[in-house]
Amino acid sequence: MFRNFVVPLDGSEWAERALPYALRLARAGQGRISLVRVALAPPPMTIDGAGWERDQREAIDEANHYLADIAEKFAEHVPVETIVAYGRPVAQILDQVRRLEADGVVMATHGRTGLVHLLYGSVAETVLAESGVPVLLVHARPGQPVAPAFDPMAGRLVVPLDGSTFAEAAVELAFDFLGPVGELVLVSVIQAPDHVLEDERGRVLAYLDQEVEDRTREARTYLEEVARRLRLKDPDIHVGVDVQMGEPDAGIITAATERNADLIVMATHGRTGLRRITIGSVAGNVLRAGNTPLLLVRPAMPHQADLPAPEVSVPGSMIVA
Repeated sequence: MFRNFVVPLDGSEWAERALPYALRLARAGQGRISLVRVALAPPPMTIDGAGWERDQREAIDEANHYLADIAEKFAEHVPVETIVAYGRPVAQILDQVRRLEADGVVMATHGRTGLVHLLYGSVAETVLAESGVPVLLVHARPGQPVAPAFDPMAGRLVVPLDGSTFAEAAVELAFDFLGPVGELVLVSVIQAPDHVLEDERGRVLAYLDQEVEDRTREARTYLEEVARRLRLKDPDIHVGVDVQMGEPDAGIITAATERNADLIVMATHGRTGLRRITIGSVAGNVLRAGNTPLLLVRPAMPHQADLPAPEVSVPGSMIVA
């Protein structure tokens, strides 16, 4: 169970939606919360910069008062510290994560998409792309009510897998994150066949329904093997498997909805910027289209493309490009 978390706040109601999750996680692990607010005064309005030093001090003072008010509400439940850093948000947040040796980051995100996202980026997304620790992202959408934080001791965690070593990095994270009476649901999403399988002479080898049956059986066999390895580590673990068919992101969201999941745990490359927009991102699509919080880990596998193919190949990719 993770214990110590950094929670970035910017003074908005949306960012504060991460607080109940951080509180429950810290209490479950008897850990602490570090509230981080990054202050940055607006650029000076005059050529000589008169008053900018005052603006900087005021920005820091305002941030200190804001965090003190938040900390007062939580201090009776868990140890809380407040940190005000001055500078660019992402760099300062990551610096505090390293300095505090945090186990993870808990933050809210709008899950924006489109041109605004491409031009201005997302603090949450960039933190994820550069963070050395897992990042738990909570939805903060205007007009939607705040979802209650789940019980970390009994949470149901969905873990999407596709047969690759990269995706399986999320299994270890979910195993460590799982509470004593929680449940893991291992999910694979298979692609729907689009043509009858024939040999070189045009003879039918398998009709569409037979192909679906074969792919489903292959995926389920793989998931059961992963579940078996988990039971060897912990015979008391609650673990199930689920095979969906369709596009990876839609299948993951469907599985999380049908299983009433509290959290989706995924591995991600965490790419940002134009490359990400061009290539696409399953985790990003799940974040934007789904409602379940995501716990994302960025495995340290810089040469994934050069690795040998896994022994088991599951039709339908769900790795974040």
